[in-house]
Amino acid sequence: MFYRAELEYLRKVLGKMHLQTLLIEPGERGYERIDLGLRRFLGLEESYEKAFQNRKLWTKGNTIYRLQDEFLCSYIFLMLPEAPETRALLVGPYTNFEMSRETMMELAERFHVPAWRFPQLTEYFEGVPIVQNEMPLFSMVIAFGEILWGNAAAFEVVDLNAETGGFPEILPEDMETMGPEETMLHMNLMETRYHYENELMEMVAQGQTHRAEAMMSGFSGKGFEQRLSDSLRNSKNYLIICNTLLRKAAERGGVHPIHLDRVSSDFARRIEVIPNLEKGQDLMEDMVRAYCRLVRKHSMKQYSPMIQKAVACIESGISNDLSLRALASALNINASYLSALFRKETGQTVTEFVNERRMRTGAHLLRTTRLQVQTIAQHCGVSDVNYFSKLFKKQYGVTPKQFREEGESPLKRK
Repeated sequence: MFYRAELEYLRKVLGKMHLQTLLIEPGERGYERIDLGLRRFLGLEESYEKAFQNRKLWTKGNTIYRLQDEFLCSYIFLMLPEAPETRALLVGPYTNFEMSRETMMELAERFHVPAWRFPQLTEYFEGVPIVQNEMPLFSMVIAFGEILWGNAAAFEVVDLNAETGGFPEILPEDMETMGPEETMLHMNLMETRYHYENELMEMVAQGQTHRAEAMMSGFSGKGFEQRLSDSLRNSKNYLIICNTLLRKAAERGGVHPIHLDRVSSDFARRIEVIPNLEKGQDLMEDMVRAYCRLVRKHSMKQYSPMIQKAVACIESGISNDLSLRALASALNINASYLSALFRKETGQTVTEFVNERRMRTGAHLLRTTRLQVQTIAQHCGVSDVNYFSKLFKKQYGVTPKQFREEGESPLKRK
């Protein structure tokens, strides 16, 4: 192939962007590697051919295709000329946005994914790269197309949708090269910044959203120390540090690591895709609010370590079997002892506590999604929709249907 070196270079660059590139051979089977096994996981193997083996497309040259499938994942593919051993180059999957939990739930309902398998679907989408700005990606692929076919006029670009954690190393300034006055100035700046960070952490540890937000007005001046020439990278590095500080603050506020890890990982991904400094400031404010909410919602400082684990088991797997016997078995303690200790510390029986948390989850899903009530009941760990409605009315005084009709669902207003 006359373009072998260019193809290898393109694949390496896209690999640095965490994008999968595949060379598909004619008549190849095993299409699950194309979408990282999603359709196989969902039991939809027969849809691989519909999505990826349209004969008319795969045999048409001088064309670059962009496809967004029914799972909101995007792909780019094109036929490679003069390549009998490999016929097509495929890039993807990737998404254009951070997929919300509610969107994933609606996809799960559409494709009949049972509630107990939903965490696996969530893990899948967490592994799909996010490309918020596709222009650099398209520019690279189009430049490659010009190498393949001579110039931009020799090929077309077709959008099929229209037709059919770690920490970067940050080195401190060399203190030995500073004079006494410069050293004192540097020390004062560091003391001010650390005092600011400690104060913010204390507010987050107490879940004081309003006080923390008030402090954010001074964030730009006190937060970003310009350690790198690249302002955006400098901003991302500081956001990574803040994500860790706020996570530790929420942990100090009594939030179990099982909740912290999910939120911290989500922000770690979002930090790396911010496009400018303004978005970085917005993300910092989102982080402060999110960790404050965690403390207010999931703080367990008042509980003993054993009950903290029991509550964490309940809140992290609301659709699981959360009977007294199942919890006692998971915690490896006597059921009667757990029952007595749980009621003493929470003021509720295990069943009362579980049902209250399940109905809270149900209320949230009713307000934020268009999922059927039966599907919501399953996500809440209640297999009988009538029993779910009975529990819901007991807690909120209205049926799930009435609650949704009276509630302020953002989806209803669209």
